[in-house]
Amino acid sequence: MATARRGRPTSLGDEEADPWPRVERGQLAAWLLKMWRLYGEADILTIRQLAAAMRTPPVDNATVSRWENSRATVPTWALHQYEQLFDLPPGELGAVVTALGRARPTGRRTAPPCDELLDKCLDRDPVSAAEWADLTVSLTQPRRRLPRPTWDFLVHRLLTEMCLSVGWRYLLRLSALQRVHRHPAGGAALVAATEEFVTEPACQLIIDPIALLAANPTASRRLFRLMCEPRNEAEQLGALFAWAARPPGAPEMVRRLEAVSRELRAGASTSPPVREAASDVLAALFRHRPSRPGARSAPLGRTGEAAFDALRGALVKAQTRHHEPDLLGGRILRQALASTDSDLRILTVNVLHASPFRGVLADTVASMLTSGRTRTGSAMHSVLVDLLGSLGDARHRPVIENLMWRGAARDAAAVALAHLPGRTDLRLWHHVLTAQPTGGSTQRAALYAVGMKGDRDGLRLLRAHAPVVRARANWWLRLPAEASAGAAL
Repeated sequence: MATARRGRPTSLGDEEADPWPRVERGQLAAWLLKMWRLYGEADILTIRQLAAAMRTPPVDNATVSRWENSRATVPTWALHQYEQLFDLPPGELGAVVTALGRARPTGRRTAPPCDELLDKCLDRDPVSAAEWADLTVSLTQPRRRLPRPTWDFLVHRLLTEMCLSVGWRYLLRLSALQRVHRHPAGGAALVAATEEFVTEPACQLIIDPIALLAANPTASRRLFRLMCEPRNEAEQLGALFAWAARPPGAPEMVRRLEAVSRELRAGASTSPPVREAASDVLAALFRHRPSRPGARSAPLGRTGEAAFDALRGALVKAQTRHHEPDLLGGRILRQALASTDSDLRILTVNVLHASPFRGVLADTVASMLTSGRTRTGSAMHSVLVDLLGSLGDARHRPVIENLMWRGAARDAAAVALAHLPGRTDLRLWHHVLTAQPTGGSTQRAALYAVGMKGDRDGLRLLRAHAPVVRARANWWLRLPAEASAGAAL
């Protein structure tokens, strides 16, 4: 469930050659910056006007042009100025663009000591994602020293908040953890905190901590064990996601990983999420074979093509002020719906969320779900529910809640509610428990929804009326209040 909040649509089928060339990470970042220049204000800004607006330090027209053509990396200070110019939340554009840069963590290369921020963290006050980015830049400077107990406390709190975060706030905290991972003392504390998460039987958020192990070159043996001999499905999913994001380089490991993934995908008893994650691993291995290059996507089918056409039409209509055709927008939408590259698909949906067209696209998806144009229970219906959870805001909650009342795609709808702003009335969760008193998967999805929102009344309700999730509800209730409060900042 954790992957959906990062914007991961469900795979729709087996891999096939993709007639739509995939949009690479640099192109996604360049498209996002260009769209904000063209549609971030009532009037289109020319390259010259944008360059003139960025004054500290000043930039020339050629520099902005190189940014918009993915020929130069956009510095973090420039991303901060974009956020100020277009009234975006501090850190949103920077989190997405720097996540697309893969190796470059969000934040400045150097930072002054953040003693006030450090005290804020240690005093258990709520800390925003942008503050975590600044703090980890400061703490990982070569001359900075922290005692191990302080590192232990900080990385455990940051890891918890990352797991509770959604969208760009998740990406920003993930970037901060990746920065800590490269620091000797911080990295050791992070591995210890990850082990603690993984070994907690009732923990509901272990996929993301396990996936962090992919950044550790010595973790391959553990990842294989988690994939082949998991104690629960979440451990197996975490290992599969880690391998999909970072396939191994050694040929013997590749052969072993491919054999296990094919076995999981073909297994009659394999659950749909595990089968889908195994397909992602195979797609990642395919992309990394020099003899078989090319992007991959899952077939959309007739219903999927109709949904894609509706979304592309909404995007084109929103771009009527554009003086030239947008050659990437359609490909980006296609990638968000059907790419088998899970890592890139996640980032693509975050790009759409950070674009000027998020509201238009979310309204279009909501309209498709309320009009009944997609069959309930179909793969595309689940994709659209998940996509609305990634792109929507509080005004879209009633659309998803209505699906819950009607019993339509309840599991997917509950996960989407976990990622949308706002909170659901307890009467809906009463209804779900009454309609499916022994529905384990639905109760777990409902638990995830109320837990991610920090809804303590909802957690107590589930604990009292759903024995199958009682231990897990207690785990959510034990989470520090400052972690839930900070995750939304």
